[in-house]
Amino acid sequence: MIKPADIKTVILGIGNILLGDEGIGIHVIKRIKKTTLADSVEVIDGATAGFGLLPIFKTYQNSKFIIVDALKVTSPDNQSSKSENIGYEKGGIYKIPLTDIYDLCSSNYLKYGFTSLHQTGLIDVLSLFHATYKTKITGYIIGVNIFDSKKDSTLSFSMNLSPQIEKKVPEIIKIVKKLI
Repeated sequence: MIKPADIKTVILGIGNILLGDEGIGIHVIKRIKKTTLADSVEVIDGATAGFGLLPIFKTYQNSKFIIVDALKVTSPDNQSSKSENIGYEKGGIYKIPLTDIYDLCSSNYLKYGFTSLHQTGLIDVLSLFHATYKTKITGYIIGVNIFDSKKDSTLSFSMNLSPQIEKKVPEIIKIVKKLI
């Protein structure tokens, strides 16, 4: 069995698998577990653990994290999504350095209206971890916009991804594997 100190990368999926697209992080993790990865990569289903993720961050604090999660992304009122080609549409994929999350107020992503969909947001968990242990987790969030910014979308009870999000899974896995 490999020791936590020997883990170089942690792939962490977050989401609620009972709420359709909101469970994208878990769906991706399940599929990644079926692939071959180096022994130095740990794949973890974080579900909706919220502050329950703190022990995971503590155990692997010297590892790089790749966190896959759903986001709600809205375009700024004064900008057209066409002008920046940022992908406000449902299924837009964002690779966000965790360093930006620690200083969200000066982040380039703040203007895009990112919203975590969990009762306890990842930003809250990372902030508490930093305040408690005086260390920052490194790596990336691979966020997937699961809402359509052109209409009011709601989450539905389903254990399946919508066809629009389902077709993004191979691309998400490719991004994750490039970051390992």
